[in-house]
Amino acid sequence: MKSFLQYLIPAFLMLAACSKQDIEPEPVGKPVTGEKGPDKTWQEILNTSSYTLFRSALQRAQMTDMLQASASTTLLVPDDNAFIAAGWTADRISKATPAELKAMLSVHIMPIFLDLTSIETVPGNIPAVTLSKRLLGGHGNWSGDYTDVQFLGKHGDSLLVNGRAENKWSAAISASNGTIFPITHVLEAPQQTMWEYIESNPDYSMYHAALTISDSLYTESWISLGVMDAIKSNPAYAQFTLFVPTNAAFAKAGFHTPEDILDYIMTRSYPIPYADYDENLYYVQPTTAMDSLLMANGLEVAMALGVYNNTKGGLVFFSNDLADNASQLSWLKLMNGQIYNTPPVYISLDFKAVNGQPLVKRHGVNQAYIPLSKKDHRVINGVVHEVDDLFKLPN
Repeated sequence: MKSFLQYLIPAFLMLAACSKQDIEPEPVGKPVTGEKGPDKTWQEILNTSSYTLFRSALQRAQMTDMLQASASTTLLVPDDNAFIAAGWTADRISKATPAELKAMLSVHIMPIFLDLTSIETVPGNIPAVTLSKRLLGGHGNWSGDYTDVQFLGKHGDSLLVNGRAENKWSAAISASNGTIFPITHVLEAPQQTMWEYIESNPDYSMYHAALTISDSLYTESWISLGVMDAIKSNPAYAQFTLFVPTNAAFAKAGFHTPEDILDYIMTRSYPIPYADYDENLYYVQPTTAMDSLLMANGLEVAMALGVYNNTKGGLVFFSNDLADNASQLSWLKLMNGQIYNTPPVYISLDFKAVNGQPLVKRHGVNQAYIPLSKKDHRVINGVVHEVDDLFKLPN
């Protein structure tokens, strides 16, 4: 069976140094079989369907040229109840500008062919680039266009979009030039970076303090790790998966105030040593004691993918990815090390699934697996899961 990793990154953004070498390009066009395929286009199917609000919005959005540019199209089509629940009534659609409707619809339309087989044979999710491109001025260091991506997967008998069940798998409709996947929510493009999401949540104030304190000490020591660039979002950094520890997680580990965090760093790792060769002759920049504790939450992966590979794709894992691919993702090697250069990079976590739900802990540590207290929050630069414990360091 093909490695699930081939579908985690669009073909044109694959990781050059990923240890899984059996990555192949995504299928393009429809597979050739001896069976007669569907005889109606998705346009013909949509015109006679019950999805009246989607059809009305599409007719007013003036997207004909964009849609005709692709020979095949995959559509995530919200039903009328979903449109109404999201405030997109027939009256609002009739009064909206084409630009407004285009922005709303574009995140639901992918100019590629994804049929049922393309998705259901892959454990986890397939990333699908949409027609949505937008400027992200004011978000981190973005200055150019950002392309929205949807992550589609089959889990049990459900279609999942970005980790959320949207409809029964059997509801999909095959067309001669694409596939229609009916869904039960109007999708929204992410509006916050990881940093903005952390800043907006009072329950993450200790994690916010941990990041800012360490960053200030790096700056004071003239050390540039790129941690804040990755978490604030930057087109030079890969999208990634972040496990955000709550204030309760810090309290369990004895950190109740930002002063506790500063004291932990100052007594264990300050002044911060400059980069040097370790015992294996890898060139390593030491971190603060707090970052040593927190890097496994996802930032070590982000920094490696961004700084060393300069790839804009990344490893974005929703909860169904973590559950369905638990053994493959555990201690997954992402990059080979090179003597007198950078060390190997791993996902420093182990995963397992219980009753279809993912659990996680730090690799090599005798620690109980931790459930996700919240999961699958999509942000501009990846996905955020929440945990109520810190990933302990190896003894």
